[in-house]
Amino acid sequence: MDKNTFNRVRVAGLVINEIEDLAPKMYPYVEFVKNEDESEGKYSITPLSGEGAEMHEMMLDKYRKWYACVLELLEQYYPEKADDFTKAYESAIPYVTFECKPKVPNSFKMQFEFIKHLTAQKTILSHLFSKMSTMEITESEPDTIESDEVCETEEKIPREMTALLFKQAIKPVLDEEIKKFTDKLSQEKAALDKVGELSEDIITSDAADIEQIKTKCTNLQQTCQKDDLCKENIKQLAPIFDIISRL
Repeated sequence: MDKNTFNRVRVAGLVINEIEDLAPKMYPYVEFVKNEDESEGKYSITPLSGEGAEMHEMMLDKYRKWYACVLELLEQYYPEKADDFTKAYESAIPYVTFECKPKVPNSFKMQFEFIKHLTAQKTILSHLFSKMSTMEITESEPDTIESDEVCETEEKIPREMTALLFKQAIKPVLDEEIKKFTDKLSQEKAALDKVGELSEDIITSDAADIEQIKTKCTNLQQTCQKDDLCKENIKQLAPIFDIISRL
């Protein structure tokens, strides 16, 4: 997997947060009118105007592009989840295009239904990230990301976005992999107290301090070089260590 592809997954994780933030700002603008012919549903949604229309257009465009970008990644790296991701999208999109047929004139109900299906997609994206975090990252080929994709990214990601990404997506994966590593050593009866202490220290570290966690990961790697069993088992952590070192 090249670096640009991994960056697309990282940015996709940030874009979904933007979509989640837009929803509670946009839906309060939604207004309803009762249909005389209820064969089209009890209520219809009136066209938005002004700021509400701008938010709606932004959210719809962002969501459609985000879906297309993540679906492409799923089809390549996690195809068994692509159908579930699409089903969740098909359930969610009517609440964004306003093609749904509301039974009650309640915009918060619409927001709830959209977020429910978006959360299902977010879970799949999280699984995709976990899966890809175990892959080797290579240098990117030129022009591997199309300019009009929502997951487009420059080489440098803003510090605050990196911090958010690390806390929400990378740190949980790191903790899980560290636990697997220490469990395996324990099963093989490796008496390495220092490794256990360093591992626990990483897990309990504040996700906001990325540089400190980088240092602790480096210390763990160096300590493991002194023992053949530890040196062999820590290889499973190489991909996630590589990801963290690039932040």
